[in-house]
Amino acid sequence: MSADLHAATRDERRLMFVHAHPDDEASKGAATAARYLDDGAEVTLVTCTGGEAGDLLNPSAGDARPDDMGAIRARELEASVAAIGFTRNHVLGYVDSGYHMDPADVPDGTFARTPIDEPSRLVAGLIRRERPQVVVTYPEDGGYPHPDHIMNHLVTVRGLELAEDPEVALDDVPGGDAEPWRVPKVYASTAFPPERLRAIHQGLLDAGLESPYTEWLEQRRDERDPGPDPDTRIWCPEHFERRDAALRAHVTQIDPDGFWFGTPRDLERVLYPYEGYLLLRSDVLVNTPEADLFAGLDLPLLPPAPGTDPADADGQATPVGSDNAPAVGR
Repeated sequence: MSADLHAATRDERRLMFVHAHPDDEASKGAATAARYLDDGAEVTLVTCTGGEAGDLLNPSAGDARPDDMGAIRARELEASVAAIGFTRNHVLGYVDSGYHMDPADVPDGTFARTPIDEPSRLVAGLIRRERPQVVVTYPEDGGYPHPDHIMNHLVTVRGLELAEDPEVALDDVPGGDAEPWRVPKVYASTAFPPERLRAIHQGLLDAGLESPYTEWLEQRRDERDPGPDPDTRIWCPEHFERRDAALRAHVTQIDPDGFWFGTPRDLERVLYPYEGYLLLRSDVLVNTPEADLFAGLDLPLLPPAPGTDPADADGQATPVGSDNAPAVGR
């Protein structure tokens, strides 16, 4: 790829993240969003619920009454969005379902109990308005079995179908009067793919430090399938600081002395300087692992990561642990 492609106008790239709750935008894809924003792309956020059912998870956050949690988390989301720099944030306003192992326990009137086409039409309208070439949602299982995360995947997939169908009238929802739009590439975010856990865990042990992932990995060893590794890795260590600022903005949910900050950032930048994604759908031929969510599209790509030959920067990632990749513990 010629270097002039990296100097081209970037404002034609449009990326959309669809998340379930306030704080998901900070824990899944924040550094990626920040990197694309700094490179000139438009990056929009859709937040499906208000996070009202969230527990107080930060012991230093003081008291927060359950009745106040929705308003508090709305303010936290606003601060997180500002830290990352999203172009726009669309809040759908559904009520957080809360975490329930048994789907029968999900309360009526919450997001996961809503007829699927209702929020899907809202997402479809926003897709028609924003016209993203890439949408990021969750895996089919939600990434973990929170009812709202599973619903988020279902709503996004259905919204994509409605947005592209010229026979579907969406005039009653914001953006629905725009022309139908098909999103050519769709991904699922991965907060802790197996390769990331292994790399950081072993790197911490090699450095003589305690790993916050020891128990987690022991549990995964008993699983027949620990889950897939990413199809796409976005190199973004220079934007971990923005991710961390977004995490800290969610004062009720994130303990600054807890799990999310258990790895020294200078070490994380060496061990696993990426955020990973699973490719759910592509209208273009792709070669995995990718290094850019827009790989294969007729659009500019991110500048290559250090150590990558610019002449070979075609949107493919260097395999983790290869001679040309940053050193990664295994």
